[in-house]
Amino acid sequence: MLNNRLAALLVFLTCVITPMAIHWITVPGSSWLRPYLAWALVITAAWLWQRRRGHYER
Repeated sequence: MLNNRLAALLVFLTCVITPMAIHWITVPGSSWLRPYLAWALVITAAWLWQRRRGHYER
């Protein structure tokens, strides 16, 4: 069952954090590493979230 509070929190955080993150990644003169760092954070967060759910238990 969908947790409405969690969904609302995720939508709110997406609306607040996404513009700041896009600006941080695309600022002129920034390091070329920033987009890769952002993707690494997304992949790591997804992996940790799936790991907590028990999909990788044997």
